[in-house]
Amino acid sequence: MNFAETLVLVLAAVYGLAGLLLSILVTCIWHAGFHRRRAASGELLALRLLPPVGAAFLTLTVTLPAFLIYEPAHEAEQAGPLLAGLVIFALITLGHGIVRAWHAGAAAAALLHRCARNNRGLVIAEQPVDVIEVSDPLVAVIGAWRPRIVVARGVLAACTDEEIRQVVAHEVAHVSARDNVKLLLLLASPDALAWAPTGKALIARWRAAAEFEADARASGADRRKRVALASALIKVARLSIGTRHQFPVLSMPIASDDVEGRVRRLLAPLRPSPRTLHIQVVFAGACLIAVLAVPLYGIVQELIEVLVAFGR
Repeated sequence: MNFAETLVLVLAAVYGLAGLLLSILVTCIWHAGFHRRRAASGELLALRLLPPVGAAFLTLTVTLPAFLIYEPAHEAEQAGPLLAGLVIFALITLGHGIVRAWHAGAAAAALLHRCARNNRGLVIAEQPVDVIEVSDPLVAVIGAWRPRIVVARGVLAACTDEEIRQVVAHEVAHVSARDNVKLLLLLASPDALAWAPTGKALIARWRAAAEFEADARASGADRRKRVALASALIKVARLSIGTRHQFPVLSMPIASDDVEGRVRRLLAPLRPSPRTLHIQVVFAGACLIAVLAVPLYGIVQELIEVLVAFGR
């Protein structure tokens, strides 16, 4: 292999190895007690995305400069089986993530296309809403880059004007928080955690936390709004009984699995929001790791040589 080929394979292999190790770390953190704490959606998002983002960060800020500085450009090398296996693993995880993202987007697009044939636009609480004729009690934000709020006509008929306003406010909170974009990142995350129960549990917990936070942003401390949203949740849940609805995975439907928990929280006295990670803290920590790794570039390159030659 020439210098460029070796560089590409080394970066892919390091990404695959780092992603695998970070997936194991996340699994250990989850089972060590993180699954029992009341975490904010931001913390759950960061923990789930740690393997792919952390692997890409270490590959580009540590492995790449170490290789460019210390690897002789004129030497040709032969890849060992470990390097080849890690490259294949990285390509599989990346390809599977792309496929998951495509399926999620295609399912959302198909539903929106089907709804477009019989929808009627309304403006509710100064927000454009697509009213659709479907048998399912569908109320959701669908799509990532151009999210649309859709409401089934049956839900409009079952709820009062105030309840509908709070339902729409809840969905607007999802749009403002770009929850569907975050959901797409979670679904497409290219790492081994996507195949593990921990990955699925993290996404489920993130969905639940995002719903609680959207409820809080929509209703605030206004008791009347909180009661109206709780009442709407109950009515939509009742309409769902006996139906076999299957919403696309790239959507945030109003009726989640934990309707009872959301209603209880809306009707209970206000609780302080859980602490969440600030992006500035995460960015500062990442920069610190990159700086501290500079004196270790020589050791990193030695480890790269071991990785390339292992089993050869």
